[in-house]
Amino acid sequence: MTAHQISEALHALWPHCDPAKTVDRVIAGDPDREAKGVAVCWMPYSSTLREAAAKGANIVVAHEPTFFDHFELRNQPGHPRMERAKEEKARLIEELGLTILRCHDVWDAIPEVGTPFLWGPFLGLEKLVASQRYLHVYEIPETSALEFTQSMAKRTAPVGQSTLEFYGDPNRRITKVGIGTGCCSEAMALYDLGADLAITVDDIARAWIVGEYCNDSGDPLIVVNHGVSEDCAMESLKDAVQTMLPSLPVFRIVQGASYLEVTAN
Repeated sequence: MTAHQISEALHALWPHCDPAKTVDRVIAGDPDREAKGVAVCWMPYSSTLREAAAKGANIVVAHEPTFFDHFELRNQPGHPRMERAKEEKARLIEELGLTILRCHDVWDAIPEVGTPFLWGPFLGLEKLVASQRYLHVYEIPETSALEFTQSMAKRTAPVGQSTLEFYGDPNRRITKVGIGTGCCSEAMALYDLGADLAITVDDIARAWIVGEYCNDSGDPLIVVNHGVSEDCAMESLKDAVQTMLPSLPVFRIVQGASYLEVTAN
């Protein structure tokens, strides 16, 4: 299969995505490149691309953007430093002989194995009581917001996030936890869906807006790293690609937290 054919096969798993609006497509490299090996990752950092090529991949399936913009607007000039970085990355992709394709909208929508459906189980949440597209609310045994946050940190620590941001009343008793998918995890939408405690991602949570609201109102809010919340779904994406290419090596590059935790000496 070529990179373009793999992209089309992934589209076919969830054909409801609007072809004119989806970001799921071949992003860089030759779309007619025949797959010899495929690497699957959450974010196609330059270091990730080098690792993929070193392990024998010539196709990379990534969930997030390659060129620092959700819509991959390479033709719209940005900050000069970022424009230079885009050019350098494009040259790297060519030098490595890679083709990058994106699977974002499909994997944020596909039932059971997509991102919205695996983040909850990753956190040990099982009893789904409310759902609205990317938003899900789970019922849990009554506990304090602080106790739940501590238990959650034990699950996120192995993938790079041992500390979690918390806003609101740590002593608030909770029985319903709301989660979302990536940037579609707005705290207010989760509260409206019935959550006592909301879990959002750092790419959208603003301390001076929702953080201040939660500290004033007491509504509990956990802020988790975007990468931590979604990397857990890359294993199922890898499995889907492997099914399409049963005779080829398909592997996942595990990433987890998208930043490095640094502590004081």
